[in-house]
Amino acid sequence: MHIALTVWGLIAAMRWADWQRWREFLPTIYYMVSMSILYQYISHSSYHLWHFEQHIPNEFITDNLYSFIIFPCTVMLFLSNFPNKKVLILWHFVKWILIYSFLEWIGKENGFISYHHGWSLMLSFLFNCMMFPVLRLHHVRPLYAIGISPVIILVMLMGFYL
Repeated sequence: MHIALTVWGLIAAMRWADWQRWREFLPTIYYMVSMSILYQYISHSSYHLWHFEQHIPNEFITDNLYSFIIFPCTVMLFLSNFPNKKVLILWHFVKWILIYSFLEWIGKENGFISYHHGWSLMLSFLFNCMMFPVLRLHHVRPLYAIGISPVIILVMLMGFYL
């Protein structure tokens, strides 16, 4: 599944992302990648809330497929197709939250992702409800997104780690 998502993400990004604007989206790509790497660093000592299983060929490569290919493709697709009309903006958020949640559900049902320490698919859904608006916020007001990120991280750590 990890390889299939990577290939699908690359094909979708090549087809539907606006590559003429890639420099505009690069800071948000860096932001999402750095948050992913921060999660990997914090959880490396075996305190995972969610964990990718069935590594190909190992955990390092699997995590990096997501951090350096799937997540940048996500940002390119999400931001380059962001609508201007308010009613379409809500649908855009809902669409991406459902896509990510559905793909995670498939991964969970097929043993490609596991949950630990009280994490669940519902919490991943809620995380997605927060993640996509924060990605958009980072794109339009990066300092605000960077400012609320430590708060989000602390709440998650206090709720599931401490």
